[in-house]
Amino acid sequence: MSLPKEHTAETKRLLKKVSKDKIAKWLLEEGYYPEQYIVPPSFKVNKFDLKANPYFAIDNSIAAQPKFEPEKDELLNISFPKTELTDRTFGIIAPKIYHDIVWYLINDWDNILKSLFRTNNKIHSYSFPIPITSKSEGELGNLRAGRMIYEYLEMAENDLVAEAYNYKYILKSDIKNFYPSIYTHSIAWAIHTKETIRKKGNRNKFNDYVGLVLDKLFQYSNDGCTNGIAIGPAISDLIAEVILSAVDAECSKVITAKGIDFIGVRFKDDYRFLCHSKEDAKLIIKTLQKQMALFNLTLNESKSQAIELPEGLFREWTAEYQTFSLRYRKKISYKRFENSFRGTLKVDKKFEGTGVVDRFLSELYTKNQELKFNFKDKDLLKAISLLLMLKERRNKSFPQILGIIEQIIEQNKGKAKIISKISSLIENLLNEKLKNFDDNQYDLLWLIYFVKSQDLFTVTFPKKVNSELIKSLKSNRPEFFKPIPTDIKLFDTIKKPTKNILLLKHLAIFKNEIEE
Repeated sequence: MSLPKEHTAETKRLLKKVSKDKIAKWLLEEGYYPEQYIVPPSFKVNKFDLKANPYFAIDNSIAAQPKFEPEKDELLNISFPKTELTDRTFGIIAPKIYHDIVWYLINDWDNILKSLFRTNNKIHSYSFPIPITSKSEGELGNLRAGRMIYEYLEMAENDLVAEAYNYKYILKSDIKNFYPSIYTHSIAWAIHTKETIRKKGNRNKFNDYVGLVLDKLFQYSNDGCTNGIAIGPAISDLIAEVILSAVDAECSKVITAKGIDFIGVRFKDDYRFLCHSKEDAKLIIKTLQKQMALFNLTLNESKSQAIELPEGLFREWTAEYQTFSLRYRKKISYKRFENSFRGTLKVDKKFEGTGVVDRFLSELYTKNQELKFNFKDKDLLKAISLLLMLKERRNKSFPQILGIIEQIIEQNKGKAKIISKISSLIENLLNEKLKNFDDNQYDLLWLIYFVKSQDLFTVTFPKKVNSELIKSLKSNRPEFFKPIPTDIKLFDTIKKPTKNILLLKHLAIFKNEIEE
């Protein structure tokens, strides 16, 4: 049995040990908001229980014609620049609809499991979104994809390396614009097959086909749109796995029928195949394209390539970054910090869109969120300036940068001059972002939270604030999806300095390993 196959079998085994109640609780509480780096710690679920009945039940008043019409709502979106020309947009689902998606999933959990783990599927997923572990069988952690992505990518990479000796090529590909392209009707197709759902009389059998219910709920979470599901919520990741599991299983069937020997792995919409020849790689990619099209999905042709082994097995940036890595350093001098910073810039420029900036930042502190440096005042101010500039290279790194500055403030709380300088830097940055309020929602969310949690200065808000998330930080109470049911708590008030969760603890993106 190949290592990827063993991984799938172990994932299935561990998941079956977890009760449906625990899965529901995790999806509702830990999985409601997008990943940790998207929204500040105030946006935290403190109470969200699975009710005995859904908010939106199937109407069976006419037995032969069941109806399902949940209340239509809109996603609460938050974006940050992905590139100079494109944004990455995450979505928060209205709590009633989110609850019901979980309710119907859990109510038909055995069928969902069958859809996730299909017989004879030879493309093995490393992106199961619910945190299970052999260290605590039957229990779930609170880890989200923001950290899981790095650990599971490394796991998939290592497993492929161990199996690669028996193959000649590695094929890489991914899905173009995946989450925004998901056709909600394909949810039912994936669970029950397209043929079944399209059979005359089946399209409205909500009692018989949970996929139809989920299709409608995802539609109505997004103002009735059938194209695209929210990026960020754990239930979106789970549904994405259901859809791609159907694609993977059919691809496996077709490729195997042609007598091709391969090992396939997938992390979300990112594919890797080990195969024996370029001809095999071409057939695999064509098969994948054909099956994707059946689900209204498209492969990213510009990123599809077959590479002769051993090239292509590793993420190239990781090797080049090792020269500059601070991973095993207990203490860091300013000179070493600056050298690593400059090296990070070089690697980031050469390999755009990688996690090298995140990696560098994570290596500035220990697993206990303690800084590895204590620079002299002048060097400290230079370091802060460099860190803030680094944010412009990778927007998602901004929360981690603020987390490091938070620890710098704690480290230097007796130095009024340093604290005043930091406060001034943050205030200037905030005022600059406020000039273009609507385009800087992501930065402003984190800056406002940071200023208020540290009590640095009073934020002067514009007269009109359109963002419901920023309104919430301003008033220190939830200003979104009103009225939120009274038994659902989706906001944690910002407290006095030192009373809030550490930003670095909230983020917890990488494992930090300290040299013994």
